Amino acid sequence: MSLPLTQINLRQRSLRLASLIADDLVSRQTSDGQFKQPDFYAKAFAVNLWTRLDRVRYAKSIERALTALKSTKPDPSYHREFIEYALLDTPDLSSDTIRAVLRNAPNQSPDVANWQLIGLINRQKRRSDILAKMFNRAHFAFILHRYWRKPLFLDRPGSFSAQYHAFCAALLSQSDNDRHQRIAGQSAKMIAKFTGSHGFTNLLGRGAGQNFGTACAVYALMKYGDLDEADAALYRLEDGLLKAGQLPLNLLAPTPLPDKPGPENPQTPGWYSYNRHDDYLAFAGHWLLKSSLLQDVYSHSDPCPKSVSSPFIVQYSSEYFHAQMTLTGKQGFDVSGAPVIVSGHGSLAQVLLPPTGGEQDVPSLYGPDAHPLPAFGDQVFGQLLGAKRTSQNTIDLTFGLAGGIGHRRIEFGDRCVIIRDAFPQKDIRNLHLLRILIDDKVDLVQTDHNTLSCHALGLRITADAPLQIAPQVTYGAAGPATRISVVERPSATLTLCWSDGDA
Repeated sequence: MSLPLTQINLRQRSLRLASLIADDLVSRQTSDGQFKQPDFYAKAFAVNLWTRLDRVRYAKSIERALTALKSTKPDPSYHREFIEYALLDTPDLSSDTIRAVLRNAPNQSPDVANWQLIGLINRQKRRSDILAKMFNRAHFAFILHRYWRKPLFLDRPGSFSAQYHAFCAALLSQSDNDRHQRIAGQSAKMIAKFTGSHGFTNLLGRGAGQNFGTACAVYALMKYGDLDEADAALYRLEDGLLKAGQLPLNLLAPTPLPDKPGPENPQTPGWYSYNRHDDYLAFAGHWLLKSSLLQDVYSHSDPCPKSVSSPFIVQYSSEYFHAQMTLTGKQGFDVSGAPVIVSGHGSLAQVLLPPTGGEQDVPSLYGPDAHPLPAFGDQVFGQLLGAKRTSQNTIDLTFGLAGGIGHRRIEFGDRCVIIRDAFPQKDIRNLHLLRILIDDKVDLVQTDHNTLSCHALGLRITADAPLQIAPQVTYGAAGPATRISVVERPSATLTLCWSDGDA
């Protein structure tokens, strides 16, 4: 397909998704301008989306939403930066209206990269005087110093999230500043590496699998010419909408929205306490509409190295699988004891080892048992102490468990991933090594005491000792997961190996 036709197709698909989201938001709006479920900034992004699509058609919905926005009294959870960004980007919305909505509410300005960047972009849109420009330069220098680790935007200092990296890239690409554009372009190249042909743009860190980051990724990929990856990411949005009947917040678990979604609900795995369905729906629609309005750029397909070298992440790709892993972080959703692995390519690719961890501040599906690290039974769980890359394809991890120190080595090859655990303690009663989580949607068959196969993926999983298999005992970000362990051994080796035919 020629270059213009390819980009026309991507823009048309983006516009179709944005239009479906706009209509869904209308159906979810109540007579007082609110939505059926609580939101932080959905009304502002819905106003933006409806106005840009067809202000006449959506006039009543726009009016109701603005009335509701004006009547909302700011409280400590008020997302001023997000609301202001959406309103400043809305065509022909008067400054008086914006002031009536914001009511001089303060910025939150948490120590998080995307919040800092959205504050910077808002200030650039509000003011262009010399004093503001000087302040913006100082603020951007602070953002780079604190969060930018070329080619990555950290979520918080020392912690990476692919979702919020994509948001930062999309935000910064809105700036007219040449330096901002260069950094956004570098960030987009990293998104392309994460996305590959499988289309799962954000599998690492906070918010894994969510539509928020995927929509931002589509925009950044299209803007900077990574069209094959944008096509793959768009497919994941389309597929999620088809399976759930509406755009699901978590694309890794596309199911209809229950009445009470949240981090404790098994019907909404991968949700955090701050997630709001309508926020993410309107936000995704905003970026997809922006994607549909992009100008043509020349597509390019740079040779992609098998691995990416960074002290914060590992990314390894082969003909058979794609592996990603964070090496640093403070929370269970920041860093894990096992890589995220996608098996296969294109639309048939499937998440094999899912993102793990999740909401930690309120009750959720994700306790210490949800981490893929060794444990003593179901009472004492290992904690990751450190992880580092020791060669291009090898990661060494150290974990603490019941006062002892253990080690894990992960090696990537063209066809195989090998995970080796060692916990050299005298008392190994009820010790469970490995405890690797496999997404429950993978059709595993046990063919021997130490062997599992998945014919659809051409995958064979073998251990050097009998495997204990516990289906649906815990959750990954994609939903229920099967745990595989080796019990009461001081060391264990697990090999995941792909073949060209059936396993």
